[in-house]
Amino acid sequence: MDIKKVYGGLDPYATNRLQENQRAQQDQAVNRQNSPAEQNTGDKVALSPEARLLGATMVAANAAPDTRAEKVRTLKEQVQSGTYKPDIKKAAANLIRDDVNLIR
Repeated sequence: MDIKKVYGGLDPYATNRLQENQRAQQDQAVNRQNSPAEQNTGDKVALSPEARLLGATMVAANAAPDTRAEKVRTLKEQVQSGTYKPDIKKAAANLIRDDVNLIR
């Protein structure tokens, strides 16, 4: 079975499961090398490069420090207190910039 794409939410335990799965795959590879071919009748799973990249990306994202946490907290407090006044022109310019970048 080939898994072409893996979709899922951000799960704080995904890193542990990914590492456990990688260890299990390594153990299975070692067992296959050490056992006779006729005993190797189990299922086989092969991950696509995209799935491996997604897994590595999730591990890196979970390991990265949250440098914007303070800014998010401040903005959240401003929204809750009703004092947040966004710059509409800046937001519109960013939306247009993003749309142009998608076309390129």
